[in-house]
Amino acid sequence: MSRREEFKYLLLSFILGISIWLAVNFGERLPLDITRFVELKNQREEYKYEVSPPFVDVTLLVSRKLLQSKLIERVRVYVDVGNLKEGMHRVRVTATTPIPILIEPIAINPYYVRVKVIRRVSR
Repeated sequence: MSRREEFKYLLLSFILGISIWLAVNFGERLPLDITRFVELKNQREEYKYEVSPPFVDVTLLVSRKLLQSKLIERVRVYVDVGNLKEGMHRVRVTATTPIPILIEPIAINPYYVRVKVIRRVSR
């Protein structure tokens, strides 16, 4: 067997070993429901924003080993208000997690929120 073929098999066995280790240690994922405050991203100084409802429920698929982890507290939901003009808007909610492979958002309820954009009064 040539060195090149040996290297291929060595690399394949390494990848297989890592995959099996990940499956054993982090394989089973369970649903977890959490409630989060909707954060505003890209706010502008000249506007004031009102979000309704201010909280959403997020369903996560979480590796069993991470159910009690502090990483769950780092799950965030937000709406991007950077391009919104004055008035009422229906905006989609986005969820982010610290480790998307092990903590995956699968549902957000409600998926859309109302954002009222009000121009601030200049003084």
